[in-house]
Amino acid sequence: MSEKMHERLESVHKDIIFLANEVEDALFKAVKSLRKQDVELAKKVKEDDWKINRQEVNIEKQILEIMALQQPVAVDLRFLIVALKMNNDLERMADHAKSIAKIAIKISGEPFMPPFEHIERLGKITRRMLHDSVQAFIHRDSDLAREVLDRDEEVDNLYDKITEDVFALLEEKQDKIRQGYEIINTAKHLERAADLATNLSEDVIFMNDAEIVRYGINEIE
Repeated sequence: MSEKMHERLESVHKDIIFLANEVEDALFKAVKSLRKQDVELAKKVKEDDWKINRQEVNIEKQILEIMALQQPVAVDLRFLIVALKMNNDLERMADHAKSIAKIAIKISGEPFMPPFEHIERLGKITRRMLHDSVQAFIHRDSDLAREVLDRDEEVDNLYDKITEDVFALLEEKQDKIRQGYEIINTAKHLERAADLATNLSEDVIFMNDAEIVRYGINEIE
C-alpha cells in the first residue's frame, strides 16, 4: 500500500470515529432533553444535526474519491465498503436523535406517565450498543461486535414492554393519548437506532472476517 493510500484510509477511519462520537452525544442529549424537559437542549440537538449531515457528506466524498482514484482491493476495499455503510447508518441514527429532540419540545411541561421510566434505560442500552460497535470498529474486534448483536433482543423486549404498558394505561387515562403516542414514538426511534448499531457490528464482522451475518444468515467469502 502506498503512503498516500495509507494516509487517506487513516483519515476516513478517524473521521468515522469522530462522527460516531458526535452521534452518540446527540442521542445522549436528546434523551436527556426529554427526561429533563429541557427545551433549549432539545433545540440544540436539532440545530447541531446539520453538522453531522455535513460530516456524513464529506466522509462519503472521501471514500468515493479513494475508490475511484486508488482502486483498492481485498482488505482495503472491504474497509471502504464498511466505512461507507457505517457513515450512512450513523447519519440515520442522528436523525432519530433529532426526532426525539422534537418530541421533547412537543411534550415539555407535562408530567410523564409511568412507562416513561423505561425510556432512559432503552436510551442507555442503545448508546452502549453504538459505543461498543465503534470500539469493535476501532480495534477490529469481531467478538465485541458479536456481543452487540446479542443485545438487540433486549432492546426489542424493552420496546414491546413500553408499548404494552402505554396501551394498558391509556385504557384508563384517555386524556394521555397524545403523550402515550409520543412515548411509543420515542421508544421506536431508539429501537431503530439500536438496529442501526447492530448494522455497524455486522459491518465490522464483514470487514474483519469477510463474513456476512444478516437476517440470521452466515456467509463467508
